Amino acid sequence: MKSIINIILFNLICIGGFAQFSQNLRGKVIDHESKSTLPGASIAVSYDDNTIGTITDRDGYFELFDIPIGKVDIQISYIGYQPFELKNLQLISGKEKVLTVELIEKVIKMEEVTITALKNGETTNKMTNLSVRSFSIKETERYAGSLGDPSRMASNFAGVITANDNRNDIIIRGNSPQGLLWRLEGINIPNPNHFGALGSTGGVVSILNNNVLTNSDFFTGAFPAEYGNATAGVFDLKMRNGNTKESEFLGQIGFSGFELGAEGPISKKNGWSYLINYRYSVLDLMNELGFDLAGGAIPEFQDLTVKLHFPTKKLGEFNIFGISGDSFINLDEETGDTPFSSSNGVRTRNGSSMFVAGITHRVLPDQTSNIFTTFAVTQQNVETQIDTIFKDNSEKLFFGEFNSETKYSASTQYTKKYNTKNTLNTGILVEATNINYADSVDATTINSDLKNQFVYQLNTQQGGLNIWQAHAEWKHRFNNYITLYGGLHFQQFMLNGTASIDPRFNFTYHLKSNAEISFAYGKHAKVQPFYVYFTESYNEDTDTYYKKNRNLELTQAHHFVVGYNHRIMTNLDFKSEIYYQHLYNIPVSVNYPFYSLANAGNSFYQARIDELINDGTANNYGIDLTLEKYLDNNYYYLLTTSLFDSKYKGYDKVKRNTEFNTNFVINALGGYEIEISNKLSFDMNVRLVWSGGKRMIDIKLDESIAEGSAVYDFESAYQNRSSDYFRLDGRASIILNGKNISQEWAVDLSNITNRKNIFSTAYNNDSKSIEYIYQQPFFPMFLYRINF
Repeated sequence: MKSIINIILFNLICIGGFAQFSQNLRGKVIDHESKSTLPGASIAVSYDDNTIGTITDRDGYFELFDIPIGKVDIQISYIGYQPFELKNLQLISGKEKVLTVELIEKVIKMEEVTITALKNGETTNKMTNLSVRSFSIKETERYAGSLGDPSRMASNFAGVITANDNRNDIIIRGNSPQGLLWRLEGINIPNPNHFGALGSTGGVVSILNNNVLTNSDFFTGAFPAEYGNATAGVFDLKMRNGNTKESEFLGQIGFSGFELGAEGPISKKNGWSYLINYRYSVLDLMNELGFDLAGGAIPEFQDLTVKLHFPTKKLGEFNIFGISGDSFINLDEETGDTPFSSSNGVRTRNGSSMFVAGITHRVLPDQTSNIFTTFAVTQQNVETQIDTIFKDNSEKLFFGEFNSETKYSASTQYTKKYNTKNTLNTGILVEATNINYADSVDATTINSDLKNQFVYQLNTQQGGLNIWQAHAEWKHRFNNYITLYGGLHFQQFMLNGTASIDPRFNFTYHLKSNAEISFAYGKHAKVQPFYVYFTESYNEDTDTYYKKNRNLELTQAHHFVVGYNHRIMTNLDFKSEIYYQHLYNIPVSVNYPFYSLANAGNSFYQARIDELINDGTANNYGIDLTLEKYLDNNYYYLLTTSLFDSKYKGYDKVKRNTEFNTNFVINALGGYEIEISNKLSFDMNVRLVWSGGKRMIDIKLDESIAEGSAVYDFESAYQNRSSDYFRLDGRASIILNGKNISQEWAVDLSNITNRKNIFSTAYNNDSKSIEYIYQQPFFPMFLYRINF
C-alpha cells in the first residue's frame, strides 16, 4: 500500500514538476468612497524573489501577463492614498485572477501612517468597523465544516451560535435568525436556501454559489444606516463579474451538488461579460442513474446563478443578475423522522423555491460621487403536505400549505466624497409585496370534537404590502486616526402605518501602536414576518375567522458595542467586543404566556399564533473575542470565544432564557498548506466547536404517560440546557495545476468523533420513556473541481 501511494505522489509531481506554467493577473483600482478610477497607480507583484510591475491606464485598469502560478504578493500605491498590500494571493491554471482594489485617501497628505487600505478581514463597507467582518470566498472553501456554504462559514465568527447540524440558520448573539437581513446587489432578498420555510432565513443547502460571489460583509450588530428591517445582523453579498478577456469553464461535484459553470466575454472591445453557474442535487442525480444512496428519501434541488456585465463609456455600468433555486423531498416512516409524531405512518412532502432577478446601474456624475440603482423582483414559495397512512393504505391529510410571496424592489444610493475628510451616503428603498397564503390543519388539533374538518391558519391573497425605507449617513475623518460616523434610517410599513426613525453612531480612534478603539450605537427596527399579520383566528361558535395580528407594531432594538482591535503582527489580529442589546415590541401571545417571537425562525415550520401583542422584551449581553492569523508562511488559524446571556419576557412577564441561550461558544480552526511545487499542493484544515447545549422545553414524563402523548412543561420553558455541544471537523484537499487546467480533490469529514449531540427530545408511548433525537453523526463528503 505504501509503495502505491509513493507511485501516485511521484506521478503527481512529475505531471507538474517539469514545466513552468503561468497565469495572468488583471484588475482595476478605484477610490473607495467615490468609486472613481485611479489612473497611474503603481502595481508591484512579487514572487520567488522576483518583482514585476506596471501602472493603471487612464481608466484605472492594469494587466500583468505570464506570472508563474503559485503564491504572489501585491502592492498598490497611489500618491495621496494609503497603500494596499495583499499577500499570498494564489494563482492557478485554468482561471485568471481579476481584482478590484479600492484605495482610501489620506487625510493629511504628507503624514506617513502604517494603516493599509484593506487589511485581511476588514469590512468593505467603510461606514463602520465594529461588529462586522468581510470574508473572501476562498475562506468559505477552506474552512473545515463550511462545505462551501457562506452561512456555515459565518458560524466560525465570534458571536454566531452553532445550533443545528441539519440547517444553516445564522443565530447572532442570542437573537432569533428571523432578525437577519439577506442583501444582494443593493436589495433585500428572501431566504436564499433550499428547503427554506415561510418566515425563516436558513435551510439545508445554500442556493448562494460561492463560485460567483466576491468579497462580502457580515454584520453582527449596530450596523450602518444603509441597512434596515433587521434587528440581529446583515449578510451583504456581492457578485463578481465574468472574465472580460478569456472564456473559462468550471465543473464541480460536492455537497452543494453537481455543478457546471461558464464565464467569458460577450464583447472584448466593450468589456462586456457573462457569468453562469448551474447546480443539481448529487443524490437525486445518482438516484436517476439507478444508485440508491439515500435509502429512499432523496433530497431534490437545483439552482441557477447568472450575471451579465455591461460597462459603457458615457452611460455608466449596467449589470443584469439573477439567482433561482427549487427543492423537494418526500419523507415517510420508512425514509426518516419528521417533526410530527403519530402512531401510524406519517408522510411529509415538502418543497420550496425562490428567485431573484434584477438590474443594477452605477454612474459617476463626476470624480467625487456615484449613484448606484437597483431594480429587482423576488419570489419565495413553500409547499407542504403532511398526511397519515393507515395500515389499510388509506390516507388522512393532516396539514397542507401553499404560501407565496412576490416582491418588487427599487433602490438608489448617492455617495458624495466632498474631500478627504467628509463623505455622504444617502438613499431610498421601496418594496411592494404581493402574498398568496393558503394553509390549513386538521381541526381535531384544535378541538377533538371537530371531526372531518379543516381550519385555516392562513387564507389570504393581498397585494400592496409596501415598505418604504430611506437613510442618510455622514463619515467625518478628523485625521488619519480619528473617524466619526453618524446616520439616520427611516422605515414605514404601509399595511398599518407603523414606522420608525433609527439613529446610528460610530466613533473610532486609531492608536499609533497599530490598534484602535471603537464605540457604536444603533437603533434598529423590523417588520414582522408577513405570515404573522395574516394568521387566522377561528371561532367555533360562529364558524368565522378573524385576523387579530394586523396592527402589530415593528419590533425595535437598541445595540451598544465597545471594541478594541490590535494588529499584533502583519498577519495576526486580536479583536474584542463587549455588547448590550435591548429588544422591545416583540410579539407575544395572550393564550400562550411563555411564547415569544424572539424564539422563532430556526425550524422547518414556524407556528401560526393568533392574538399577538407587542408586549415582549429581550436582552442580550456578552463579550466576543477573536485571535486570527491570516494565511502566511503556509498556515492560518482562527480562535473565537463568545460568552453571553440571552433572556426574554413573554406575556406573563417571567424572565426566561431564549431558546438560543447556550451561554458560550468556542471555535478553533486552522490549516496548513504543503507546497510540493508551485503546481502541486496539499491543504489540510481542522475545526473544533464547543458550546453550551440546546435549550428545550422539557417533557413531563408522568403526565405524558397518563395522556398517552407528550406533555410539555411550558411554565419552565428553556430553563435547562442539554449536554454541551462538541464537534470536530476536518478537510483535506489536493490542488494540481496543468498548462491550462487546474483540478482539486477534497474530502470533508464532519463530526469526526461521531459525537452524539442532542437535537431534541421526544416521548415514546410504547416504551413509556423520553428519548433523545441526535444531530448529524460522522459524515464524509467528497469534492472534485476542475477549472479550464
